Amino acid sequence: MSNITRRALRVYAVLSELRGSNQDILDALIPFFEPFLSLMDGKMFEPRLFALAMQRLYRWRFTKDVAEQFVPRLLRAGFLERRGTATDAVYIVRYKPPQTTTDEGPITAALESIIDEFEKFPPRVTDLLSYSRSREELTDILIRFLVSMDAYNEAAFMAELKKLHVQHNDASLLDRLEEGGTPLHRDDRYLAARFVQAISKETPSYVPILVQLSSIGLLTEVVEDFLKPTQVAATANLTAILDTPLALDYLGCSGVALRDDIRSIVTSLTAIGCRFVVFPVTCTEIQRNLDSLLSNDPSQRHGYTNDALLKNEVKLDFVRAVANDPETALRHAGITVRPMTLSQYPHTHIHFDASRYESYFESIYWVPDVAPREHDAECLTLTMRLREGKHNSDLFRSGYVFVTRNGSFVNSSRKYCEESRLITPRQEGPVIHQRELATIAWLRTGLGAENEIPRGHLIASCERVLRFRPEVKDAVAAKIREVTPENAEQFELLLTDAKSLRRLADETLNDENVVTSENAVHLFNVMKEATIAEEKARFDKKIADERVKRKQQQEIAERQRVSLEGERDEAIKQADVAKEQVRRVVADVARRANRTARYVERLIIAVMLLLLIGGTVDLLWGVLTGSKIWSAILVVVAGVSSYHLLMDVLQRPKVGVRSVMNWMVRTYFWRSVQSRGLNGSVQTSDIRVENGQIVLAGLPVEDVKPDTVRIEPRIVARRPAAENPPQFPGLEHSE
Repeated sequence: MSNITRRALRVYAVLSELRGSNQDILDALIPFFEPFLSLMDGKMFEPRLFALAMQRLYRWRFTKDVAEQFVPRLLRAGFLERRGTATDAVYIVRYKPPQTTTDEGPITAALESIIDEFEKFPPRVTDLLSYSRSREELTDILIRFLVSMDAYNEAAFMAELKKLHVQHNDASLLDRLEEGGTPLHRDDRYLAARFVQAISKETPSYVPILVQLSSIGLLTEVVEDFLKPTQVAATANLTAILDTPLALDYLGCSGVALRDDIRSIVTSLTAIGCRFVVFPVTCTEIQRNLDSLLSNDPSQRHGYTNDALLKNEVKLDFVRAVANDPETALRHAGITVRPMTLSQYPHTHIHFDASRYESYFESIYWVPDVAPREHDAECLTLTMRLREGKHNSDLFRSGYVFVTRNGSFVNSSRKYCEESRLITPRQEGPVIHQRELATIAWLRTGLGAENEIPRGHLIASCERVLRFRPEVKDAVAAKIREVTPENAEQFELLLTDAKSLRRLADETLNDENVVTSENAVHLFNVMKEATIAEEKARFDKKIADERVKRKQQQEIAERQRVSLEGERDEAIKQADVAKEQVRRVVADVARRANRTARYVERLIIAVMLLLLIGGTVDLLWGVLTGSKIWSAILVVVAGVSSYHLLMDVLQRPKVGVRSVMNWMVRTYFWRSVQSRGLNGSVQTSDIRVENGQIVLAGLPVEDVKPDTVRIEPRIVARRPAAENPPQFPGLEHSE
């Protein structure tokens, strides 16, 4: 296991203990110094040699000034012994081996599980290249990637190294140290980033460990400019000016990971009073960059915005809207545009005049195009003018700072300002890297709740490492045109699919040097298979979604059918109950009418019997002879008898007692029905009158056993007679 791996695990444990404490977090880096301290045990401490050793071991841009600032910390830790007076002191190294080892603690077991997954990962990525590394090598690759995130290229590292002169005796001493400062090979770097990206999605329980290890990389930012404070800040008065790529990241034009990264930083610093703005010249560059992207053929586009479009993380219409009006898009996102140009505010020109602008512009060489160089030179000029000569070693007291991802811009601007004596080496430069801003946000806001900034920065760094390199595309395109020119057009179409591009990057590990005439066709085929697989997965998902939708619709229809049937059955049941209630009420009315008719009939019979008895008595004894009443009665009886005799002789229908009884009982029945509110529920065809009695659909009322149930008016109102007249099935009258 390499030095950087062992020390990183030690620092991981220290960082875990420091969370929530007030201790200086930079003390956690001391374990990284132990290889040099053990080599120098008993010898005099030389800051210059210490800085060289850190560059060789870890590729940190250590300087002599930074090394000198660690002397008090090493004294407190017992690694240095001071001799001499305070003004003329020398320091002797006293190395004490640590009592604990990296084999102890939960981090070791968790790391072993992570490396188990890392061992199985390469075949999942590529079957073209044989990627074979031992467990120890894989551990070292992963830790080095997490700790450094490979933030600096070889040119930047060598430039820093040249600042320190290596003497002959120093070189022989440094040769005894492990060479850890060399950058990771491109294959190792790509595969480590791909693994971190995959494991973050598949095994979230490992993410806190990866995040804590990547936090060590953020601490190295503090080492590079050691003098900036690390204590927690409650409030700040800082205006951060965003560069074009960061503004696009914030808007979401560069994808989800980069958006979340910059927004977590902005949110954290805004909470303590920082403000974020952009210059009008940046809006112009945003418009120019997006217009250039959109004007190209889709297969010829590249960059973060194109990657986000291919992965469908941003819509093309949104990108067009931003290109048409960047200022409005930024304002809606919460970023203010600071209206300022080179010609405005003449009183500030003294702090960075037009001649300095021209001088700095001529020193810029990282891009051949004039427009980006003019943009960077103008942004530096405006930032220095806004500062008005007020510089500080604490970024939060510097007033204004320009934030970028261009490391060359950061280094050249600082170098120019120092050489022009506009700032001192101990003061914060006008331009800082986004990575440094993330470090400050993490450290100065209390290490961040749940490490959100390191987490987002880790994922965003992986995205930047995994960004598809146009050189790989160009190399494959050239070989395809050479070997199978008939597939060139189809290859151009495949370049517009994110899945095929990711598969190509995985197969080549994003290295154009592995592309040959022999494997070009294979690469073309795997790209096509990836696209087909994606389309098939999309089609299968569509079919599955349609099946689920159909099933849901069927379930809804079935529930509605069951509900309707239930409602229908309930309605039928209620209708049957209503019918039964009506039937019983009607039967009760008919029974009362029939009973009344019988009483009347009996009364008539009794009267006729009395008349018969009276006639007999009068015939035998003549008692009633001469009575006017009796005479009148006899006249009536004679008239009725004559009427009946005449009608019988003529054999015509006659009106008699039965007819009167029928009329009376019918009239009584209908009036009773009407008084009970049932006149609309009983039809004439439902009843008939026979021999002075009501018969319901052929059934004598005496056969019905009514109760006292009465129908409610609301039920009657819901059942119009014309639509649903009451029926009495099965009830027949027998003579």
